[in-house]
Amino acid sequence: MNLKLLFLWFQRGLAIVGLAAIIAFVGQNLFNEFSSVSTSSVVGYGGDLQEAVMFDSVASSEEKSFRAPSPERYLYDEAIAAEVDQKIIKTGSLDLVVDHADERLTAVETLAQEKGGYVQTSTIQEHEDGTLTGYVTIRVPTDVFNATMEELKGLAIVVERETTSAEDVTEQYINLAARLKNAKAQESRYVEILDVAKTVEEILQIESALGNIRGYIESLQGQIQYLDSLTGFSTITISLSEEPVITVGGKEFRPGTTVKEAVQAVVAIGQTLVVAVIWVLIVGIGIGVPLAFIIWLGWKGVTRLRKR
Repeated sequence: MNLKLLFLWFQRGLAIVGLAAIIAFVGQNLFNEFSSVSTSSVVGYGGDLQEAVMFDSVASSEEKSFRAPSPERYLYDEAIAAEVDQKIIKTGSLDLVVDHADERLTAVETLAQEKGGYVQTSTIQEHEDGTLTGYVTIRVPTDVFNATMEELKGLAIVVERETTSAEDVTEQYINLAARLKNAKAQESRYVEILDVAKTVEEILQIESALGNIRGYIESLQGQIQYLDSLTGFSTITISLSEEPVITVGGKEFRPGTTVKEAVQAVVAIGQTLVVAVIWVLIVGIGIGVPLAFIIWLGWKGVTRLRKR
């Protein structure tokens, strides 16, 4: 009797455990199904939400790479490349010796405005010997860069130093434009995802991603505008210096300029003499040799006639 009762209670216990296991299994499946339904609208976009969360770090690293990008990381878009003209940054500098630095400084500023440019910086200072030194940086449209350099040299007594440089940034410009195009496409996708987001957490994540990518877009646009400024306007730096002036008998005497003019005159005379020697040699050989040959033939003919 006791064994039968014990066996009966054992059967009931197994039934209760089995029922509990069935209830737990069904509950787990319902929970998983509910979670799947609640997130399907976001997951259906191929994981863009996770990508949006990670975008901040990616955008920051790409933004830092603007100054020294790795060539293998450059993006290239044929459509953009076909529309973009060659982008070249031109810069120049001149060290000029002038008669009056203050007047020439004003002339440089006027020239910059006439060329459609502007003065970026301008300073002038007086030394103990009474001479003036001026420094001015101007920016002029790139298409008048060479003409402006020539006109600036015309303001000087002597051009002590002239330097120019040109940097091609076309590839870098196309890279930035391609990244901007991709970033705007990404922004559009995030806006679409935001429209179907259901929970507060999803909305906050997508809005955060939108803020990050919009900041990245603004950064790219700023870099493109900066390159447009550098390539659209060339920078020229001019140094203006005066020579010490000695007044003798009421007249100004500039020894430095006189010495330089004398050296230039010696060089010019030397060049003239070298040119004259080259002309004499080439013309003398070209005409003298044939003429001497003709005279020799004539002399030989006359000699033979006399012998007969």
